[in-house]
Amino acid sequence: MRGGAAANGKLQKTRKKACDILFSNSDKVWRNGSAVRRTVPSRENYTHQWLWDSATCAMGLIHVDPQRAYDEVYSVLSGQWKNGFLPHIIFDPKSTGYFPGPKVWKTEKYSPKGVLTSGITQPPLVGFSLWYLYQNAPNKKGVIEFLKSVLPQVKKYHDFLKTYRDSEDSGLLTIVHPWEGGCDNSPLWDSPLTQIELDDVLDRLKKLVDSKRSDLKIGNHNHRPQSADYHRYIYLVDLFKKTAWNQEKMVKISPFAVKDVLFNSIWCMSNEALANCFRMLNQPKEAKKYEGLAKQTRKALMGLWSKKEKLFLDVDVSHGRNKPILENTIGTFAPLLAKAVTLDQLPSLITRLTDPTQYWTDSPAPTTAVNSPKFDKERYWRGPTWPITNFFLIYGLQNYIKYP
Repeated sequence: MRGGAAANGKLQKTRKKACDILFSNSDKVWRNGSAVRRTVPSRENYTHQWLWDSATCAMGLIHVDPQRAYDEVYSVLSGQWKNGFLPHIIFDPKSTGYFPGPKVWKTEKYSPKGVLTSGITQPPLVGFSLWYLYQNAPNKKGVIEFLKSVLPQVKKYHDFLKTYRDSEDSGLLTIVHPWEGGCDNSPLWDSPLTQIELDDVLDRLKKLVDSKRSDLKIGNHNHRPQSADYHRYIYLVDLFKKTAWNQEKMVKISPFAVKDVLFNSIWCMSNEALANCFRMLNQPKEAKKYEGLAKQTRKALMGLWSKKEKLFLDVDVSHGRNKPILENTIGTFAPLLAKAVTLDQLPSLITRLTDPTQYWTDSPAPTTAVNSPKFDKERYWRGPTWPITNFFLIYGLQNYIKYP
């Protein structure tokens, strides 16, 4: 009994700390003449709004301040382009220290008037976030009105992704930049990035990165991507900018093009979530459409299982390639979210998860297996644990393992 009380006390303290961070990182922006609250990752370098970060924050905020959760979604959708694209960053025009900032992306012709954005996207978690908000909102009438107001924009984003990132109708979307995968400098990207020869990166881009890069000015630079990685990141941004952010051209010419397991597992889960939203609103035709997309992706994800490695593997599809990427990262568990893991495969994943030399560590599951030669306990996404990936792990397991 005392242990239960102690555990509950610790949980409440952790909850309070999380709330304090969410509230202290609250920011106010003006959209169409109205003030909208949003959450920024930090008050230092990361003073802008990131797409899947905000979808996650909204899921936390619904438990403590529902209107702020709705504002979070309103704010992130305010950066939507006419073609349905949602950018991975909406910039705070008052903050100029972050690199690469709006002057590097040059998307003003395409983003909404008065809103500065990047030109690539991030994992499409916002669809799932909407259903999570509905499930956990204390006032169902209020959340239904909210859903009615935002579903058309999220629907448009999903239609954009299906049209431009799965033109071959395989069920799997293509990402064209490591930052689109969310796990920025994961070992998953090492091999695809080598398609970009450093000698092909213009000197002006290298100098720009070396002189303007802002993430090394705070915290420990050993936590961050290396210079060669950043040179390649900005090479891709410059390449896409030259296409005038034409999505068809971007996918076709990008030396980095990957069918990512985590991105597509979230895509599947979010399509199923949209179907649930439309079904709840008595729109069966729309519900059937997105349920169909979820089923297609679920089947395609099953095809990414390697019997030999007992891993779900990303695939490098740049310039006609079809090369599996052999890396043991947290992403291999993502198909649990999509219910794409068969009962025959599940024991292998559980064995991997509960192996102390891989993911069963004293801390929550790391982002890269401890026994991987790429594991780095300090460098982001190459080892250190993240709350969002552990949430996915727990949520995905609940699709298979029912707790009393």
